[in-house]
Amino acid sequence: MSPEWHIAIDTQEQRRKVAMVEGRARRDDHVADDGEVEFSFTLYPDQASLNVPASTQGRQFIARLTEILGPPKLPPTVKCSCSWGDGVMGAMLIVLWDLPADPAHPLVQSLHAFLGTRIAFPG
Repeated sequence: MSPEWHIAIDTQEQRRKVAMVEGRARRDDHVADDGEVEFSFTLYPDQASLNVPASTQGRQFIARLTEILGPPKLPPTVKCSCSWGDGVMGAMLIVLWDLPADPAHPLVQSLHAFLGTRIAFPG
């Protein structure tokens, strides 16, 4: 069983066909200052896109999401080396998952339960 994660949502925005969530995640077995990872998650009706620092914690967060969503569409890819919050510089990973189009699907509901979000896509 994987360690518990604590998720703090900083911003959540619902647009017509996309939802965006930004936040921070930390595993129970990591101290707050060392183990927190910032993330940006974009949810489309049939796909999810995660941007996360290319750090050990970022890769652990990807692994936990993979437990929920299954294997990503493509392996995590280095997106760029750019600024990430508070002036921190570093490489970012982008990960894409296909999602069932039905927002009531158990996989989609498990994702929202893990993140602590409730996002509905207009029909």
